[in-house]
This record gives sequence, structure tokens and C-alpha cells, in this order.
Amino acid sequence: MLSTLWLAVTMLSPGITYDVSGGYYTIVIDLDSDATEVRVPLPHATAALDQKTVEAHALEEGATVAINANYFGGSLSYPCGLARGFDQTYSDSYSEAGNCNTSLLWARGMATVIDSLDHEHDPTFHPAYSDAATGGGWLVQGGQRHDWNHTKLEAGRGCTAIGVTADRKHFVMVVTNPTSCSGTGLQDVMLAHGASDAIHLDGGGSSKLWIRGQGYVNGEAEDRKPSIVLIARPNGTCPSDCGSARCVQLARPFRAQCVGQTCRAGLSPRWNCEAGNLRRAHCNAGGTVEYEYCAQGCMVMANGQDDVCVGGPGTEPGSDPGADAGTDDDQSDAGTGAGNNEPDQRGGCCSADGSGPVSTFGFALASMLLLGSKRWLRSVRDRIAG
Repeated sequence: MLSTLWLAVTMLSPGITYDVSGGYYTIVIDLDSDATEVRVPLPHATAALDQKTVEAHALEEGATVAINANYFGGSLSYPCGLARGFDQTYSDSYSEAGNCNTSLLWARGMATVIDSLDHEHDPTFHPAYSDAATGGGWLVQGGQRHDWNHTKLEAGRGCTAIGVTADRKHFVMVVTNPTSCSGTGLQDVMLAHGASDAIHLDGGGSSKLWIRGQGYVNGEAEDRKPSIVLIARPNGTCPSDCGSARCVQLARPFRAQCVGQTCRAGLSPRWNCEAGNLRRAHCNAGGTVEYEYCAQGCMVMANGQDDVCVGGPGTEPGSDPGADAGTDDDQSDAGTGAGNNEPDQRGGCCSADGSGPVSTFGFALASMLLLGSKRWLRSVRDRIAG
């Protein structure tokens, strides 16, 4: 049995820690933190494009860490069992009763492990969970050891497992070196790191743990191309994350995106409301972030639908209404092309004819912003909203 006295824990980035002992490499991610996220990447346009090494997936996604996930098979490495990334269910999965039907589904601050057999292509299956990966069976259930699938989990080879704590606030990833794996060993590590529910994933030559700046760390020589991986990475924060560009902190996915710059992984063509603000954004056909101002608010719609700008999009006032969480109101729009019908460098636009919501107030607000009167601005915005 492995010792529960682990080596020193290394913080890879805020909310993501790493430790290793006895050939078991463990990543713990704060699933409840706005600083980081755990994701299955979005499906690519074709199954062939989903085939990438773990490292290639990680680099494409800007990941801090990445591991292999579902078993796979067929000429194009189709995923075995349910797979979902960023609210999108992979449509080319196949079923295999008894081997690929135990799935871990999660979203920010929530998770469940459930039998997903015959729901491989069902986007309505527990839609509250944005991401899902499927393994060979239980390892830990309700904080207790559970006999594993001996057909899929072979001792003495590499293996991979994932789990969540009872409060669903921490996500645990474990990958072994090519010779250390055992079902009991995985259970020991999961329990030592607080997991109350855990499943084992694809193993053998597929078991890979990649860490930014270190590459593959678990010693597996093969470098297969799984269609499904799990990645963990920082979300980014507004406004400093975008420099001089306007920064929007979206609710789905909760990640900083920089207007006018290349879309970060996870942002789809679907319009998404900004978290706690009066804007929405999406990835346009050119692959850059585009945003709109919603004077009457942004309404979140069901998965798969554009979030709605209530009353339609309009011209954003010169100030930054409801400034991005944790930011200052001192972002001036001076010299941004207001009044010349040209978009500003942060993605905003002002109409020459003075149309758009509260345009007259917008000029007054911009002027007062230059004077640094934040308190006055907030009172005016409250009157406008009223």
C-alpha cells in the first residue's frame, strides 16, 4: 500500500497543484475557482482532426496540464463512451456495455459519476454538466473502495484515473509510470488526495501526463493520438490579461477573451453573455473575438442557443458600465473614434448620428471619466439604469 505521506506539492499555476510518489503522478485542480478550469476540448470539425497526441492537444488548448481520457477504437480513434467538451457532445462516440459506460460529468463547482450507456450521442443527458469523460469503471464510490474493471485496468502497466472530492470542489487526476499501476494503488492515491468518487480511464501506452514546461513526465514511451483528453489551465483575468484591448470575462466558458484578438480555446461562434456585465461576445468567422453592448442586459439561453441581447445590441456609453470584476473604472475611451462610426481599439463603436442607447449621456460620462470622478459616474449610471 502506498504511503499517504506525499512529497512536497508544487503549484503549477493558481488552482493547479502537482505531486509525485512511488510512480504515481497526481494533479489536483480547484474546480470551484474562477482562476482555473478543467475541460475536455471542443470537438473538431472532423474525427480525423480530433486525433492528436496529448501534447498536441495541450498546446492547442493553452493547457497547464493534460492527460489522456476515454478508451478509443476504430480507424479514426473514435471515443468509447460519452464525451463532452464545452457543452458539446462528441457525435462519433461508440458504446461498449460493461467497459465504457461509467462517466464523470462536471462543471464549475459541481460533478457526478453516472452510468451513461446508450447516451453517447445525447446532448440532453444531464445538460447542466458542460464536460464529460468516460472510463472503464469505478475505483472509489462514496468514499469507499470499489472493485475495478479487471478487464480494462491491468496491473503492472501504465494507468490513468480521475476523481472528485465529496464537496465537488476539487478534481483529481492520477497517471502512473509504465510499471507501477494497480487498482489498489490508484485507490490509495485517490483517497489520499480526498477523492470520494473516482473512475479509471484508458491505460497502457495511452497513459500520458503532460505538464507545461516539463513535457511528458510519467515515462511512457508510446505517444498515441487519443481523440479525448482532459486539460487544466488558467482562465485569465480582466483587464490586465488583454493589455490595451477590451477584455470580456465570459460566463460560458468562464474565461477572459480579448476583443479583436484571436479567440482563445473554448470560445465558439455562439454568442455568450459576459459574467455580470452588459455585453456578449463570440468567436466570429475570422477567428477573432467580437462583442456587442446590451443596454438592457444579456439573457443566458439554453445550451446550444445564442445568448440574447435584450432589446438588441446598441452603442456602449463612453464609460465601462459594470466594470469587469476586480478591475478599475479608469479605462478611458479617449481617442477611440467616438463620433466617426469607426470601432475603437477595444472593440467598441459609436454612431455618428447619435443613435443608440443613452448616447448623449455617453459623451458626458466619457468627459467625467477623464476627470476621474468615479463616484459621479456610478450615480449617473444608476439613474440611467432606473
